[in-house]
Amino acid sequence: MPETQAVPKQQQTQPAQLSKLKKVEWYAGHLVNEAVSKEKAGRTGDAIVDYLQAADLLLILAKGQQEYVPWKAFSDRAIACQQRVRVLIAKRKLDEEAAERGTTA
Repeated sequence: MPETQAVPKQQQTQPAQLSKLKKVEWYAGHLVNEAVSKEKAGRTGDAIVDYLQAADLLLILAKGQQEYVPWKAFSDRAIACQQRVRVLIAKRKLDEEAAERGTTA
């Protein structure tokens, strides 16, 4: 009898874990969308923070994958976030340098 009770508990934890992973995946997507909105609004620093948080979550999701295809998808999305951060940092640096040249000229 105890064996029959153990099976439903295992089945319940798997969907609960899956649900948690889906929530984390949704939140990472939400952070990316927020970053894009902030970037369009000119809030580069806030966008960078959101992109980095999304990249962290996506890498955590990738680390938990046992199959190549989902691992690759999460990894690629994290890399895209990190690349966008690099672009925004470079753009912000160029803007700051241009502003400095504009005030000293």
